[in-house]
Parts: sequence; C-alpha cells; structure tokens
Amino acid sequence: MTPLANPIDDCWAQVMTDLALLLEAKNVHVARVVVLVPYAQLIQQARTAWADFADGAGRTDNVFASGFVPRFETTMNWASALQFPNASVAMAMSPEDLQMDAALDALTAASLLQRAGLAAQQNVLAARLVEAAYAIARLAAAQPPQRRMAWGAEKALGLGVGLESPALVFELATAQIALAWAAASSYSTDVLFDAALGCELDLLVVIDGFQSEPLSEALAQHFGDRCVKVQLKTPAIQGVLALRSAQDLEDEAHLATACVLAHLAAGRSPVALVAQDRVLTRRVTAMLGGKGVAVVDETGWKLSTTRAAAALFSLMRALPWDAPTDAVLNWLKNAPAFDAADVSQLELTLRKKGVGYWRGVLLDEPKTAPMLAQVAALRAALQATRPLADWLSAVRLALQTSAQWLELASDI
Repeated sequence: MTPLANPIDDCWAQVMTDLALLLEAKNVHVARVVVLVPYAQLIQQARTAWADFADGAGRTDNVFASGFVPRFETTMNWASALQFPNASVAMAMSPEDLQMDAALDALTAASLLQRAGLAAQQNVLAARLVEAAYAIARLAAAQPPQRRMAWGAEKALGLGVGLESPALVFELATAQIALAWAAASSYSTDVLFDAALGCELDLLVVIDGFQSEPLSEALAQHFGDRCVKVQLKTPAIQGVLALRSAQDLEDEAHLATACVLAHLAAGRSPVALVAQDRVLTRRVTAMLGGKGVAVVDETGWKLSTTRAAAALFSLMRALPWDAPTDAVLNWLKNAPAFDAADVSQLELTLRKKGVGYWRGVLLDEPKTAPMLAQVAALRAALQATRPLADWLSAVRLALQTSAQWLELASDI
C-alpha cells in the first residue's frame, strides 16, 4: 500500500488492516459484522477508510470478494436502527424514565421531589436533580437491564459516606433520588442487550478511542467471544498535548479559563475552545469576560442549556391541536398564573374520565371552567399562521399571561 501523507489517514489505514485480518481469521461474513466507533462524526471517516482500503492495488482477499461492507455505528445509531423497524425488540420506556430531554426531565424531577417530601425545595433542587441524574445515566445505561436495579442498590450503600452533616442533607437527598431514578429507568440502548441480537450478527468489533466508553465495555462483556477490540491509535501530533484532571464542572471551568489566560499571557492568540458542553462554555465565557477577554462564540447560545427552557418547551408542547392531556397539564403545573389547586382538581377529573387528548376536554368542567376558558384562549392565540415577528410577540404575550416570562428573562 502506498503510504498516505495524512497521519489521520495512516491511522485509519492501520485500523482497517487490523480489521480485515481479524475478519479473515474469524471467517465471518462482512455483512454480519457491526463495528462500533467512539463518535458519530467518525462513521463516515470509517466507511471512507474501508472503501479506500478495499480499493487497494491487488486486493483479492476473501473479506472483500463479496463487495459487502461492515456496519459502522455508534451505540446510539445502532440502537435507533434496531428499535424502529423492529417492533419486537423496541424498548417501551415509561414516562417517568430519564428521557435525556431537559424539559421533560425537569417535570419528572419536580414530581420525584414532591413524592420524596421535598416539595418546598423543588424549585431549587429540580435542576440539580436532573444534572445529577444525567451524570449517572451513562453508567446506568451501561448496566444490563435485568441487573440495573441491583447495581443501583449496590451503589446506594456507600452513597451517604462522608455526607452525614446536616448542612448536606439536601445534597444527599438529591444524590439518592438521582441514583434511584437512573437505576429504575429504561434507556433506548437497552435493545442492544436483547438476546435476539445473537442471530443478527456474528461479530461485534469495538474501536477504542482515547478513553473507554462504559456502554461499549458492557457490550463487549455481554457478547463475550463474539466481540473483539481494535485500538484507534493516536496520530502523530505536533507540539505538546497536556491533559488536566478536574474534580467537577466548576473546577473544569476554572482550569479551562486559566489555560486560556496562560496562552494569552504567552502571546499565543487567538485561542480556540471546543464548545462540546454548552453549560461549561457559558461558564468559561463568563469568567473570561470578567477578565476582560473578548470571546467570539461561533456556535451560538442554546436555550436548552437553561432551566427556563423547561417552562418554554412545556408551553410549546401544549399548543398542537392534538396535544395530549398530559402535555397541557404539565404546562399548567409550571405556569404560576394558574392556581395549583384548580390544576390538581382538573387533573383528577380528567384522569377519572380517561381524557387522553386535550381536544376532548369540555370547557364547562365544574369548578375549573374559568381556567379552561383562559387556557383555550391562550392556546388559540398561538395556533394561527403569522409572520415570525408576530409569532415572537405572541409567544412573549403568552409567557407573560402565564407568569413565565420573568423566569425566562432572569435565567438568560
């Protein structure tokens, strides 16, 4: 093979060489092989590298004779492909499972805190609970579904060690609820552990990146001798690569800020930051701004990184003509303008009647008719087609009417 000038191409060429030799040794059909790459951005690179390798001069290996290509996937892509076409292996998730959707999970977090006797603190703790659950979710999803609850119980045994202080009672409660929530949830990737996969592939190849992925490691154990690993070697890098360990997100923000300031002090400008975590990026941007450093954000700010996004998205989900009753009730529960007792009474009535969609709600429901009329008028005002400027004004008016505007404005 003619050496490639690009070190990244050299890296992929080595991976494909190892993969081809592996498939030849295992004597498996290429079409029944799944290759897991660390990131979705590498899927196309891997496919291109395989095609380039297969087109190499004099390539007559049995591996390439059929013209088939392995399936290059990430765990998420693979799970999605298995779920939707095949209803028999699709995982049914409960509404209270972690959805990895900030708006929906914030509502579930508030409900969990209420049931835990922390209703008075739910406005403060809900966002922290979601963040804590997200931090645990990757590890929880890597546990086989049948032993996930046992894994959560094992982890809970040592959770309170060092947190006996009365000042940390809410932190401990948040951590315990987050662990129980993550351990009791189903995940979209659970389908990968399904026993039916045994007849769908002969070999699973895991390409290891710079760090191990819990789910990939768990799948490697699950498939046993039908799984092998291939190392994605780091190409030669000009200069010095320095890695630093952070204790938490706040410490990571301080370290990133300090690194940027050190580079600027040494005369190296501009300095690029990879905005992989928008919450962390906002924090670093604020710190750099405090030091008088100008930051140009080329990726943009996302509303979904804020707590107020949950309230806004709950309104958006309550607007469609076929909105589920749960979607509208979730919005009403998060809108301070509506009396909580009236909302609870309405929910009780609708649950008893089994009203699944809001269009089936009668506006003359006793005790809640005035609130229903207000909701109907507000929803109707946002359902008509109009120019973007008029739409933004209408959304703002709706948020003001539901007493959610100030929360959104203050969170930005």
